[in-house]
Amino acid sequence: MFSALDLAISLEFICSFPTPRIAAALTFEEFRAFAKAHHYPRPPKLAACYARLQQPQPEAQESIILAYQSAAVRLARLALHQVQDKTATLQAIQELFVQHPDYPVFSSLPGVGKFLAPALLSKFGDDRQRFPTAQVLQSVAGTCPVTKSSGKYKSITFRRACDHEFRTVVQLWAKSSLDSSVWANTYFQTVRPHCSSLSDAYRRLGNRWLEIAWRLWQDRVPYDEERHLHQHTLRIRPATEHLPR
Repeated sequence: MFSALDLAISLEFICSFPTPRIAAALTFEEFRAFAKAHHYPRPPKLAACYARLQQPQPEAQESIILAYQSAAVRLARLALHQVQDKTATLQAIQELFVQHPDYPVFSSLPGVGKFLAPALLSKFGDDRQRFPTAQVLQSVAGTCPVTKSSGKYKSITFRRACDHEFRTVVQLWAKSSLDSSVWANTYFQTVRPHCSSLSDAYRRLGNRWLEIAWRLWQDRVPYDEERHLHQHTLRIRPATEHLPR
């Protein structure tokens, strides 16, 4: 995935060298100087990038190139401003996030990274009474299904009335948590064969994560993977192990 810095450098390159012919005329030293001036983060890859510039490119008529060259630069400048504004906004969000009293709670959650953590905090909010139980939180986030029953009839359906943005954030978090949480991987591998789709599996994992995050949020304590695994092991042990001998 491209970072904002990669995209900004690409747009700057278009502004400075708007046609394949102009770009191909660069010497390697000029290309390396441009990359250094714009803080390219992977210098070892410069040789391969420069080699791609030297490859034959489809060429349009000279009149068409001249007609669209200035338009390409204008569009690249507009896009560059948007990238810079977004980068500045994300930086401001991160600076505000680290000052929040609940920063230790949300930053400790596995897989949240720099952006999902403040997104989750914004959805939880500061008012603990708004979500008096984990089930209320899960319903708002749309991670738990809707169950309808009447007599012998029982129906379980996908929850559509919810905060769809919240659900997207939770599913992204669930997917990302698989890279850093043993418990998340174990749970995911257990439920995946019983899910109708990969999205369903992520949603179920996200539903469990919300239950955990709600408890941490209420208690104002960070997540501890080892402690969580220990508590989980105690819960699943046979009851006979806890009987006096």
